[in-house]
Amino acid sequence: MINRITLFMSPFMATIEMRLKSLLLTFFLVTLTACGGGGSAVEEEVPVAQAVSCETSDDGTIEDGCGILLLGLTDADGDFLNYTVDVTGIELTRLDGTQVSAMPSTQSVNFVDYVELSELTTAATIPAGIYTAGSITIDYTNADIQVEKEGEAVAADMVDEVGEPLLSQTLQLQLDEDNQLVIARNRPALLELDFNLAASHTVNLETEPVTVTTEPYVIAEVDPIQSKEFRIRGPLIRVNEDESYFRVAVRPYYRHDGRFGGVNVQVEDETNFEINGEAFSGAEGLTQMATLEAGTPTVTLGLFDRAADSFTAITVMAGSSVPGSDKDAARGVIVARDGNNLTVRGASLIRDDGIVTFRDEITVLIAETTKVSKPRRIQDEVTIADLSVGQAVTVLGTITTDESDGTVIDATEGGIRMRLTFASGHTLSKDDVLLTMDLQQLQGRLPDVYDFSGTGMDETFDASPDAYEVSIENLMVTNLDDGDPVRVSGFVSPFGAAPPDFEALTVINYAESRSQLYVNWPDGDDVTAFSEITTESLTINIVNGGEDGIYKLIQGGIRTDLTSFDEAVVIQPKGERGIYTLRSNDTIMAFSDFADFVAELQQKLDEGNLIDGMHATGGFSTESKTFSALKIAIRLN
Repeated sequence: MINRITLFMSPFMATIEMRLKSLLLTFFLVTLTACGGGGSAVEEEVPVAQAVSCETSDDGTIEDGCGILLLGLTDADGDFLNYTVDVTGIELTRLDGTQVSAMPSTQSVNFVDYVELSELTTAATIPAGIYTAGSITIDYTNADIQVEKEGEAVAADMVDEVGEPLLSQTLQLQLDEDNQLVIARNRPALLELDFNLAASHTVNLETEPVTVTTEPYVIAEVDPIQSKEFRIRGPLIRVNEDESYFRVAVRPYYRHDGRFGGVNVQVEDETNFEINGEAFSGAEGLTQMATLEAGTPTVTLGLFDRAADSFTAITVMAGSSVPGSDKDAARGVIVARDGNNLTVRGASLIRDDGIVTFRDEITVLIAETTKVSKPRRIQDEVTIADLSVGQAVTVLGTITTDESDGTVIDATEGGIRMRLTFASGHTLSKDDVLLTMDLQQLQGRLPDVYDFSGTGMDETFDASPDAYEVSIENLMVTNLDDGDPVRVSGFVSPFGAAPPDFEALTVINYAESRSQLYVNWPDGDDVTAFSEITTESLTINIVNGGEDGIYKLIQGGIRTDLTSFDEAVVIQPKGERGIYTLRSNDTIMAFSDFADFVAELQQKLDEGNLIDGMHATGGFSTESKTFSALKIAIRLN
């Protein structure tokens, strides 16, 4: 904001301002020195002491001059069934030039798992100060990339923008000046890195093998505007029943070793626990946690409360209930059921040694002895009868693989956890208790993948994608009209019990959020990406009637070509704060103020840069053809 104000100052006032900024910078650096700050680019003008040594510890010890960085990794939705790559380094740069490693070792990450979640990667202790930039390095050497083609998973080759195999890339991240990363001893800072798969890739299903052109796009955001659940993994350190919390040592992505810091997790009356296969809630669950030995594996799903600077648990798993602790495990979605045999697609296989692999289809064996649980609904009595087509599950059992039977996980003496499941489509009708939709996607896959035989009370009531019935009883669902694109989360109805086909816990209208815009303009120096750019909006220009370009509105599994609209789509900010980014070469700049973002974009265009592509998320009004953006990512060529 200061930079824009000085345009209207007299030279005399501008000189005073520059001196004042210099004095403030000097004061900051001297203060930082007293706190153990490090060397800087202005070291000749202001002597600065060598950086303090900040050691990350699980027990929460913080040295003077240090603070806690909570680092989350997440993903914006993309066209992938599996996207496993190695993140080999995350570096942060302080205002004085000090560089800090925010991730102590390489992490193998399947970003598809984090469309709805953010994984707490570390609770690192780093030097206090203001951090203005960073970098992330992604290694594709051992990547496992799978896309869906004609209902089947196929491996894809990663290539860069000139068609060469992609091996590794380091992206520079410029943090938002209006929402800086401040590390202080008395307050943890939250930084989330969003690997935007949709903005980063173009999938070509026509080549053999399938190719994915990749220009990685990672958005760094302090205190994210969209609050996602966090997944926190790690061994138990201690339990404090008096203050209603437990502490874990962070061990992300199925790791069994390493030092990534520790965090406290608050427990509320509504917190669900599953401990060694048994269900508890609230204080009773915390009391059971207190009986566990230190080092017992745990996984928590919860939210970060910025006001309280702490995590609050929604669901906690501990002991043998943790996937891969003492049994093999698989995460996927049920696509068919034949008696006590389940067919599960899109499966991540988790071995008890921490190794994770992908299989597009596995068979799961169940029996009356299989323990079934339903987090967020632990008061419900559930059995294997509740396991139906479309339900997302985590399976605990024993994995075997052979040429004749393929991959099989025997869960007859194990367990199955019903996970929150997502469905999207167009609204056909709605009343106070039932929403009927034209199903477009179920747990990220097309309806054609599923065999709904046996889901109904008889075959005439089997679930139908053309009229998928969702119970919305006890939910306040307003502003939803026939034809509106909608997304629901919840659980599939028990096998053989439909209708309804699905029990919703939440209902989201894409006019409010979750819509995506993906535009890839054709190459050419004469191509104008936006017909109008103002401090309040961007108007999309469709070049040559849409030939040689991609202009898509994506709402769950519903894809609409922008060329079908009678008027141009206008993008405007949703609310006072968003996250708007520009990628130029290998640097990504972030802004929380839309006007500042547009000013930088216009400057880049005036310098001769061209806009190559754009991805945005937010709400879309079909009536006004207006896209209200929470996030915008623009790639410059």
